[in-house]
Order: sequence, then C-alpha cells, then structure tokens
Amino acid sequence: FHPAAGWVQGALPEPIVAAEVPRFGAFASRSPRRMASRWLGHAMSTSLCLLLVLQPIAATKFADGKSALLNRRSFRATVSAVELASKVAAEKDSRLQKGSTNEAVDQEFITPSKDYSIELSNHFNVQYSGRFTIGDQELPMIYDTGSFEVLVLSTKCTSCVKSLSMYDYKKSHSFRESPSHVIAEHAFVSGDVVTAEGFETLRLGGRDSAVDANDMTFWMVQKHEMKFWKTGNAIFSGIVGLSHVKRIPDGFGGDSAEDRSLLEEMHLDAFALCYQRGGLNSPGWLKFGPSISAMSRDRGFQSVDVSGDSHWATKLSKFKVDLDGIDTSSLCRPSCGALIDSGTSLLTFPRSASHITEALKRKVKSDCSNLDELPTLYFELDGAEVVLPPRAYIFKVTEHGSPACRGAFMKVDKESQFGEVFILGMPFLRYYFTVFDRANKQVHIARSTEDCKVAPHPSLLATNATVGLTSADFAEGTSADLGSVIFPAWLKAPGDFVRL
Repeated sequence: FHPAAGWVQGALPEPIVAAEVPRFGAFASRSPRRMASRWLGHAMSTSLCLLLVLQPIAATKFADGKSALLNRRSFRATVSAVELASKVAAEKDSRLQKGSTNEAVDQEFITPSKDYSIELSNHFNVQYSGRFTIGDQELPMIYDTGSFEVLVLSTKCTSCVKSLSMYDYKKSHSFRESPSHVIAEHAFVSGDVVTAEGFETLRLGGRDSAVDANDMTFWMVQKHEMKFWKTGNAIFSGIVGLSHVKRIPDGFGGDSAEDRSLLEEMHLDAFALCYQRGGLNSPGWLKFGPSISAMSRDRGFQSVDVSGDSHWATKLSKFKVDLDGIDTSSLCRPSCGALIDSGTSLLTFPRSASHITEALKRKVKSDCSNLDELPTLYFELDGAEVVLPPRAYIFKVTEHGSPACRGAFMKVDKESQFGEVFILGMPFLRYYFTVFDRANKQVHIARSTEDCKVAPHPSLLATNATVGLTSADFAEGTSADLGSVIFPAWLKAPGDFVRL
C-alpha cells in the first residue's frame, strides 16, 4: 500500500474505491467519506446563536462534511478576546525564540534561518521514513510529495499492534480534539482505515526543528485493515503530505475552502530530497534552509516549471531509449504528464510504452550479468534533460534463495491534462538532488553523487547519457524487496483520467 493516498503492496488486487481517487502519493484512498452522525437539537434557523455559545452541546454533523468549518468557527467564537490575545502573544513569543517559520504570518513564503536535515531510514530501497514531531512526540513517518495531509497511528486504535510507534494524544499538552468530532473513513486498496480529526503542533523533523505549524489539522488512526501495520513489520507510523498546494483539495480536509496544507501553514518556501545510492541501508535526506533555497542559482541545476494543479507534476515532452527495433518517436506527442513522487517505489510508464519496458525486461539476464549491455533512459522534463542508467531501473532481488534481476517498472493506465502519465519515483531521487520550490512553483534538479551531494560536473544534464556516470551504474542493479513496494492507489481506481 502507499501510506497516504492508497498505497498498494505487492500484487495489485481489484480496487475497492468506488470513485476515482484524486490523490497521488502516500496513504489512503484519499477521498475520505465523512461518517455523518446527527445530534438531536434545534433547527438551524433558530440555533445559530446557540451554536456560538453552546457549540459542544448543539453541534450537528452534516453528511457533506461541511460541519468541520461551521463548528470550528463556533468553537473559536467562544474564546474571549482576552484569552485569544494572550494565546497569540504567547505563541508568537515562543516562535520568535525558536526562529519558527510562522513568526511572520503575513509573509507567504519564508526561508528558515538555519539549515536543517532529516535523515530518512531506508527499508530495502523501496520505503524511506524520517522523524516527524506531533506535539512533543517524535514518530517515524514517510514524507510524501504526492500526499496532502498528515495521517498517523494513534492510541485511539485499540486493535493496533502495540510494537509500532503511536501518537498518544493523552500525553500532549498542545492537542485539541475536533469540536465537531469528525470521523473519516479512508478506502485503501489494501484495507480501510478509520481516522479521527484532531489539531496539534506539527513539526518537520525532531523537536529541535524550527519549522512548525500550530493547531494544525491531522488524522489519528482509530482502526485499520492494513496488512503492513497488522504484521508489525512497518518502519513508519504514518504519512506526511508535502504537496505544493495552498488549500487541501476537495475530498481531503474537513473543509476544502478552509483547510490549508501543512507546508502552507508553515510558510516553507522550499525543501530538497535525495536518496543515497548504495546498499539496503543507505539513507535518504530531506533538507531545508537558506542553502537549499539558494540552490536554484547553483551551476548544475536545471529548473522545471510545475504545471500540476495539485501535484509536483510537469510536462514530459520526450522519452527515448536506445533499443534495437524500438521506436519512441510517437510517445508524448505533444506531451505527457510526469510526477516526481517520493512515495512511489518504482518508475511507472503508460500503456503506450509497454513495449519498451517489456523489451528491457527481456533483455536483462536473470543473473544480472549483462547490465553493461542495457541502455540509459532519457527524459526531457519541460526542457531539462534527465538520464537514468541501468542501475536506476533494474532491481536485484532474491528469489528462492538466489539473486535475480527484475525491472523496476509498473504500468499506468491513466490520462492527465498533459497526456499520458509517467511517475518518477524513488529511482529518480537516487540519481537527482531535487529542490521542491513552492515560492516559484518550480522543481530544480541536479545530478547527485553516491552520498547525495550535488555532483560537481555542470555537464551532467547533457544529452550524452554516460557523462558523469560510473562503471557501477552499468554493472549492478539496485538491491530491493519487491514485496514491500509502495505506489498510489489511484493507479487501479475506476476511470482513465487523473488531474495532476
């Protein structure tokens, strides 16, 4: 499964979602259906004033989910002006002392005063998780550029495996219950998840991070049918959505017109992701701060405009590969859609490119002995040239006790407003240091070294696919566990269109 938007693990079963899932990245179906419960009370025409004073008693939940906005406003209306002023002043003083990115709420984008790095633990090169703080509790979470919200295992889940790290709302002094008691059911391909809305201080990284958002909406798991969590083998406790959107799209928040995204609340201008190449334990990195925000001006970087309304997506104008008898000239004419997704384990290709992926799979020997004969893959993203060598798209796995090589490909049967859909997942982020620039709505990419430094050669984005690559990139595959791959649930959702 894909933790925040409906991930799927292993083989794809038939979809359980009745409608197209607009989400792209990590956990859940991602179209939470509000579970409406009605309270006996006064009619709306006579109870508005009562709601402002007696909201916890007379609150009514509406089936369309709009109660979240109404009751949130009525809850806040009961706070006296003196209490509110004191709270705001105290929070501002605290943020100023910590150098928080929220200290100037009138600024749309803010660069943190200091550089900060989050190390991402590697699980078989198909999952990466890092510290995320909820209240004062640090939890291992998947940072997903394809998701919108924050969803976490919690002690509200009485049936969850106790060995997993969970958020305990009873131990937090900054937690606030949803005044409207919103419950959401997320339909995953690998099982349903029921969550409760809450409000907390959320922080990127550990407790020492200054990038935070106060009284932010998040979702606590109450019960689930997720195989990954049921076995207790998961390395993560939830998902953190890193979409560029300012407002949560329809179908995801308590109210799409009111709920702001996590990064919007934090006013974070930019962040970078890179996954190290190497063994199964090679970490990844999430970084932000002054040096990251200034990187777009460095040599070696190329800038790509983000064309997607909701996702870190751009136009793919060309894809080609040097294979005998394979013609790629008809692909992506006039364009395709390409998503850069940190929560997808593989590279995904549209149906029209199936003959290419099948030819690559046939060409590689199962014992991995001929990777030096395989071609590089060439992509042109909004004018920027990207190349991926065999090591990027060939996984070395263990089957029946023996090593074998398999293509890290998956088929996508979706159209977007830009054409057919490609997903550049973790294999891409292992070769490109990628800056996600919210302030300019761009992605800046540069070839990375084995240990996730920006490669020193400014020509690494040249059309010569072998420039800057080492012999290892054509001699061995990437060790991985195909049984733990994660990808978006909407790939199997009904309908053949997804809006990027």
